[in-house]
Amino acid sequence: MTIRAKLRKDAMKMAVSILQSAKDPNNLHKTHGKYLVVPDHYDLKRQADNRLLAHPLLQPLIAERFADPWPSLDAMSDMPSGSLGFCVYARVKGLGIKELEFPPPSSDSAEDYLNNRIAITHDIHHVILGVPITVAGEAATHAYYGCTRKDPFYIGTLATWMTHGLMAPEQHQIIWEAISFGSRVGLEGPFLDACRWEEGWERPLEEWRAELGLLPLLEHSPFQDEVHRWEALPS
Repeated sequence: MTIRAKLRKDAMKMAVSILQSAKDPNNLHKTHGKYLVVPDHYDLKRQADNRLLAHPLLQPLIAERFADPWPSLDAMSDMPSGSLGFCVYARVKGLGIKELEFPPPSSDSAEDYLNNRIAITHDIHHVILGVPITVAGEAATHAYYGCTRKDPFYIGTLATWMTHGLMAPEQHQIIWEAISFGSRVGLEGPFLDACRWEEGWERPLEEWRAELGLLPLLEHSPFQDEVHRWEALPS
């Protein structure tokens, strides 16, 4: 198969995944979105991975394979109200999750370490940025990741959320507001992938956000009810 023919075939697969996932976004990671990783087979993805591995803020974490064990949900529930740990606990409990289980990296390589860390800290990013588990909420986080990680994978996911907004007109505005917010934080805000969250579970969420310079950016969030949702819950 020629390179042009392969590119045409892969583009068709990706387009089908975008349309199928836009119709049923809740199953994007289970079935419909399987071809959104098509860009992984091209140089753009390898270039993005290399940039991330060489990022000066990530180098210390990668070098020491930083991975302090997470406290149990019971331990998080005993942390002060408004702390990062308690807010993560409250959110996880609200989602109906009974325990946090993270598989270890498949190898000791820098690539596997970083991919594993990116996967396990995604939920913390939701708490820090104050975005919900909705199409719009994921659009915000993926817009942020697209800016900070420069990974072509997010081309497909963002196209999915945009297309969903066309299919569900009542969500169109909030999806675009979310993309605008996530992009703004990505361009002007902190690099969340480099944070050592595990060293500050009991620190107030507001303190984390202030240190990272997020407070003025969060004022522009379209998810104001979500920004302080977990902090407001009593312990």
